[in-house]
Amino acid sequence: MTERKWQVYHLHINRRQIEIFNIFDHHMFAKGCDEAYKRFKHSKDDFAEEVRHELMYYFWSKCEWEVEVCDLWREKGSKIDVYQQVMLNWTVFIDYLWNYYNNN
Repeated sequence: MTERKWQVYHLHINRRQIEIFNIFDHHMFAKGCDEAYKRFKHSKDDFAEEVRHELMYYFWSKCEWEVEVCDLWREKGSKIDVYQQVMLNWTVFIDYLWNYYNNN
């Protein structure tokens, strides 16, 4: 099986640096996606909804998965979590994941 990869920005707290993180390196999220496909492999819409729930459960509104984004002229920015980063390209993400499972 090929490796799944979907990268987002993540703050590494110990290093105090923003790093690129593959969300499928989060073992429980990856396992949840696998189980969602096993349950809903005949319906892409149901599969997408289950993956969205998994994404929300593990990455939505949790400070350890947030980064602050701001422009150069403001001191205060906006917090963006992993869930929001993935939702920016939701249809592309689901197509990628659906094709991954159907081709492996």
